[in-house]
Amino acid sequence: MATEAKVGKVTLAVPSNQEYVDGIKSAPAFGIKDKLGYMFGDLGFNSLQVLVNTYLMIFFVNIVQITPVHFSLIIAICKASDAINDPFIGRVVDNKAGSKFGKYKPFLMKYLLPYLVTTILLFVNLASAPYAVKIGYALITYFIWGIVGTFINVPYGAMLSSITADMKGRTDLSNFRSIGSVMANVIVTSIAPLILFDQMDNPVASQFVVLAIILSVFTAVCLFLTHILVRERIVIPDKTDEQKSINYFKIMKTFVKNRPMIAVISAYIITKFFIQTTGIMNQYVFMSHYRATEQLAALGLATLIPIVAAMFIVKPMINRFGKKNLVTWPALLAAASFAVNAVFPVSSTMYIFFQLLGQFFVGFFSLLIWSLIADAVDYQAYLTKDRNDGTICATITFLVFLVSSLSTSMIALLLDVVGYDVALGAAQTTEVASSIKMLGGILPVIGAVLIFVCFHFIYNMTDAEMQKISQEVNGL
Repeated sequence: MATEAKVGKVTLAVPSNQEYVDGIKSAPAFGIKDKLGYMFGDLGFNSLQVLVNTYLMIFFVNIVQITPVHFSLIIAICKASDAINDPFIGRVVDNKAGSKFGKYKPFLMKYLLPYLVTTILLFVNLASAPYAVKIGYALITYFIWGIVGTFINVPYGAMLSSITADMKGRTDLSNFRSIGSVMANVIVTSIAPLILFDQMDNPVASQFVVLAIILSVFTAVCLFLTHILVRERIVIPDKTDEQKSINYFKIMKTFVKNRPMIAVISAYIITKFFIQTTGIMNQYVFMSHYRATEQLAALGLATLIPIVAAMFIVKPMINRFGKKNLVTWPALLAAASFAVNAVFPVSSTMYIFFQLLGQFFVGFFSLLIWSLIADAVDYQAYLTKDRNDGTICATITFLVFLVSSLSTSMIALLLDVVGYDVALGAAQTTEVASSIKMLGGILPVIGAVLIFVCFHFIYNMTDAEMQKISQEVNGL
């Protein structure tokens, strides 16, 4: 029987796998290898996420010829179902004993191949199949893809807390993870328009699966580098038999008392719902309003500029203002920048400029989100006197994706409301094209304002208070 030990205010069973404990204790000091390895994880995983989240709608609607309304229902059903499974997957992660490679890293390699295969299967062209077959295939493959991805994303997110307990180290990991995420977006949105669209700005069916295969190979290389470079340094004790069962209602009830968690989760949902969807809207804005899909490649590449600029100044800005202020007030400046695109008849070049300017100001939240989540997870352990990092991260994923599952559906429905005609392709009416451009600007305005509300009125912890709590729950 496993003995028990107290870690901070948390009492759990000492790990019975000595190989795991020895591996943790023998880890070298936290450093640049961990930061780069964690960056590669997000770079690889999100390359396929960006591909699916940005271009699956165009593939199924414009190529496979599933109506926008039916596609929106498919996405909503699959994401909601996937979100419901997330807490159970998180429990599997928490209950799994650590190995010589760590507690969380083994999941990345175990589920890598299924993740790659299901991504490629999503872009198989079934345009000539009966409509019911198209719907069924889309439902099944997208649902499985979401489940497999969760088995990578949840342990990857929980792993941040086990790499280091130092707040500055976590901030660095969050920064590098955000860089990886942005680079994934830049790479995919830069090369995809050059591969997926013809000279008439219409998508080419056969090129989608080709791009999926190329990015799958790239993802495999990136996650392998994560496995090599990242080391876990905090021993996560085994669960007792009693602790292996969990009351999810109790977790949700505790969440209500965790105001930092509420603020971060809400802002995360808002970002996915209103700001990250600009990638999807840009396809339609530049295809229908500006008739210049070739500029999407430049826009995709240019999105690296604001995040890199924010990255260079984020540390001195944190030292001067603190994390909370740094994600609060710049959100209003982001809203003003995005509003220019929504209200004024700007050229395509100016549209890109003001979108990038807005992304710079919300970039501080993007860089710090995973550090803020790690802090909130520690605060959750402080409140509950129990460590369930995988379950908590999965519950966060559950809440985020349950609500944000409506984002793609919302865009599909909004396109339908403004009169978008799939049969016309890029040749929409002037009125419809203008409405699409307005939507592309107004959605991130709403998101930026709501992010400000979350951190100005809900988040209630100082950096010093959070550092003290993290040290306590990690036994430092």
